[in-house]
Amino acid sequence: MRMPLVAEMVHPRGLSFAMQRKVVLLRDVKGQTWPEIASQVRNLAGKRAPRSTCQRVYKMFSARDGRVRSKYKNCGTKPHKVTKAVERFLLRRLRELRRKTVCTSVVLQHDLARQKRVKVTARWVRKVLGRNGFHWLPKRQKRRYSAAQRAQRMAFAKKVLALSARRLRERLSFAMDGVVLALPPVDPTDRWNFCRYGNDHMWRKRSEGLRPALSGNDPYGKQVPLPRALPMWGGCSAGGFAPVVFHKTKKLKVAEWQKAVASGKLAKAIKALKPVKPTGPWLVLCDNESFLRAKVVSQAHKESGVTLWHIPAKSPDLNPVERVWAWLRKKLRAMDLEDASKKRKVLSKAAYRARVRRVLKTKKARGVAAKCAKGLRAVCRELIKKKGAATSG
Repeated sequence: MRMPLVAEMVHPRGLSFAMQRKVVLLRDVKGQTWPEIASQVRNLAGKRAPRSTCQRVYKMFSARDGRVRSKYKNCGTKPHKVTKAVERFLLRRLRELRRKTVCTSVVLQHDLARQKRVKVTARWVRKVLGRNGFHWLPKRQKRRYSAAQRAQRMAFAKKVLALSARRLRERLSFAMDGVVLALPPVDPTDRWNFCRYGNDHMWRKRSEGLRPALSGNDPYGKQVPLPRALPMWGGCSAGGFAPVVFHKTKKLKVAEWQKAVASGKLAKAIKALKPVKPTGPWLVLCDNESFLRAKVVSQAHKESGVTLWHIPAKSPDLNPVERVWAWLRKKLRAMDLEDASKKRKVLSKAAYRARVRRVLKTKKARGVAAKCAKGLRAVCRELIKKKGAATSG
């Protein structure tokens, strides 16, 4: 029986399999540096191997894969070089345009062709941006704070961090705020645009997420007409989420909130989340809405055993429920898009309200709300580290 002939298929100037193994063992087992290894490496011809050949094995050999990880560049494409002048132009135009409009690789491609008479593909524009650390990432909607506002935010964060996680759970029974949800339009085209709305990405570096000059916003929630608006107030704690009231107008009025508190809706929502003190008194975190400070409302709070703890002005990142609203909007928008894709009939306001209630009762929603509430201390630590500036919370 003939045995097959096994031969090494290696270029004469390359490294034999035994020599490649030696390079890896010297690197991983003995921990030698590249200059120390280079003096011991010889190619098949018995000469010192080219630097590029040796370093390819030294840098790119994967012990997990058992081979050198190859990077196939320009595979099936025509090589193309972008000069330094073109690269500088693209980066300069990106920094100019992204503050004014939605700046994509195609926009930069057209600008380059129009102003510099240089034609490249959008793919190569993206390569240049990626090589310089720019990525197509979500926008961050962060605001800039004055020195006085930073001081107020720092003071609030220090109060929170002065309490242990257990003590904060005992004291803070509810973190509440309002939100205006939007129903999809009936018109098929408007409905699809609504479900797919949002220029929510931009070319930026990962470290530029909190730059105020690059902040963005989704204006659609403020523009939605009242017949399609679904305003509500609710709150979260370590026990989950509970709605308080669905109101008729976008702005909750004094009489409506006083009635909700006096009828026990606020107390019922707090009790549903199983606070440490089942019968009160309860500390409730909220923003600085004017109707919360009205005399009749303050009296209703007192009779219900509720004490308000106001966050600093213009600091939604310090209210955990805001993160719940962000998750809820994303969840509802995905459901709206699925309805539009399957050509289902647009829900009435009553049916949409029932959908919102069902979503908020799910195990996932309760888990998200609990995680957001427990994350308040982490947000405050980040705020202290950034000396009062906007946080990722």
